[in-house]
Amino acid sequence: MPVDMTEIKTELQKVGIEITNIYDLVNSGKRYAAAIPILSSLLKKGIDDIKVKEGVIRALTVKDAAGVANKVLIEEYNQIPKNETSLRWAIGNAFYTIITNEDAENILQIVQDRENGISRQMFVAALGKIKSKQSEIVLIKLLDDFEVAPHALDALGRLKSKKAKEKIEILLGHKNKLIIKEAERALKKIG
Repeated sequence: MPVDMTEIKTELQKVGIEITNIYDLVNSGKRYAAAIPILSSLLKKGIDDIKVKEGVIRALTVKDAAGVANKVLIEEYNQIPKNETSLRWAIGNAFYTIITNEDAENILQIVQDRENGISRQMFVAALGKIKSKQSEIVLIKLLDDFEVAPHALDALGRLKSKKAKEKIEILLGHKNKLIIKEAERALKKIG
């Protein structure tokens, strides 16, 4: 049976966390490390209500979820239909906060699959937080993919990628102002 908000509240009460809805956690500004394994487990069990599912995903977008929720979130991303862009994007956004080196292989598969569309954006940006030769190579290739190019520029700047410098300089002449702005920002970081 799918998980509902009542079950989420009940399970969180067991660890002393009182909420009326999942966004109480998201918007609290307080740490809730004890909730992370519970929310991960409930997400894995299955949540039909899209708003509740998105709330759980957003509640897992905290540093305390790093290394705890990663596998479940990747599995969830791969199960969500590709046309559910905003929900899939929210998972990518979570990875911008929780990414670990162990996530690189899964994320590289996601970002290279163009059928994943703009839901890849924050996964691409997250790759700038882990040092990996393979990630750098993929990020440079993604500079040609204008759905994610600004995010690839951000990641390459964060990595201070000397390999990407020449290709980034070419993007300074691009027609898209956001790409130009991100190329300038990346080049400043690279030096």
